[in-house]
Amino acid sequence: MSPFDLFLLGVVAVIGVVAVLAIRFPRGRAEWPLDARQTAWLLVGGLTAVLLFALLVVATRDVVWPGIVTTASAAVALGLAVLAGIALFLPRGLRARP
Repeated sequence: MSPFDLFLLGVVAVIGVVAVLAIRFPRGRAEWPLDARQTAWLLVGGLTAVLLFALLVVATRDVVWPGIVTTASAAVALGLAVLAGIALFLPRGLRARP
């Protein structure tokens, strides 16, 4: 991935975040519920997610992926294994404690 591709990925991520925030808080600062420290941590978390996505793209760009049937059967097997593990270790299910 070239530096220009990373720059474009960053621009798209920033535009996406600003668009989501603009839709969620149309009046801007008057409706923003977080203080400066919480806002900074939110930005750091968002930048970390963008960085991880870029690293995953770089790490997997040369991988030859299997066909859709192989991928779907592996996903179904993994889902059934997760459900069996939940049934075995949590017989009452996943409940949030009050």
